[in-house]
Amino acid sequence: MEGANIKTAPMKVFRWLFMLVALVLLAVDYYMSQRGVSLCPYQGCKVVAHTPFAVLLGKPLTLWGMAFFVLGFVLSFSESLLFLLFSVGVGFSLYMVYLQAFVIGKLCQLCLLVEAVVFLVFLTLLSDRRMGSAFVLVLLGFLGTHALYTFPPAYADAALEAAATYTGNGSVRAAFFFDPMCPACEKAYGELVKHKGLFARLTFKCIAAHEGSFERARLFYGLCLSGESPWKAFEVVHSGKRPGVEKPPAAKVKGVTDANLKGLQALGIDAVPVLVVDEGVKKYLLVGYEELKEWLLSRTSPPATSPLFVPLEGGVCTPKRCD
Repeated sequence: MEGANIKTAPMKVFRWLFMLVALVLLAVDYYMSQRGVSLCPYQGCKVVAHTPFAVLLGKPLTLWGMAFFVLGFVLSFSESLLFLLFSVGVGFSLYMVYLQAFVIGKLCQLCLLVEAVVFLVFLTLLSDRRMGSAFVLVLLGFLGTHALYTFPPAYADAALEAAATYTGNGSVRAAFFFDPMCPACEKAYGELVKHKGLFARLTFKCIAAHEGSFERARLFYGLCLSGESPWKAFEVVHSGKRPGVEKPPAAKVKGVTDANLKGLQALGIDAVPVLVVDEGVKKYLLVGYEELKEWLLSRTSPPATSPLFVPLEGGVCTPKRCD
């Protein structure tokens, strides 16, 4: 094993070549992804790229990978520092392989190629005397990555909620909780449109409780950020159309949708649509299409109190069923 750490000019050229290949691949992939296309043609790449794990600390993993290999070139003067960097990098790579294989269920071929480069460079730096420290550093890289994904900073972006807020000339301030794949929410939206003039402020709060809802949530917030009104964005998303609009980072949208869902759960609600109305002294909690419709139609004499519990009967959408 002592000969594995070959301190020769050819070995350094080998490392530089592999790092350069990985850096170019990541740079090209990042450039193409910003234009709505992918360097990798395989389905696994596309699936992985659209998960929250494709973003770390608010930045795409491709940018982190580029920074990693640029740092590798900078540290090439010191084999010890390069060994430290790539040992941690192997831990990170192993965690990403774990996510793809056991959490996402799809393998990204481009990711695996870059991770293989990290492992190959790591092998050229390994020696008998470094085995113990290599194990510790790889483990730190693995556990550190796990910590970043398990205990991430709050990714919820206030700009997303601001973009999804309608400002009108009415007197009612409200929040409309909905799921992009909820039929009852679409019916409730139809009633809200009829009474659009009531609202001084209406915030559309998207959750993602159903399979396929998350990507539609990204599309909804992407349309809002592009300048579309939340009313129009809601209609487009529920129509099933896929317009060419740049979607916000998955992690930011997940932060917002998770915060919206927690807000509902804090109220003891596990269903949508929900309209939370704030008129200062009076506040109303309207759960389900039927109750929302009844309140809007009887706006001149709204209920005196807000029910603390509403039976989930008719016109609601839960993670288990939709009416």
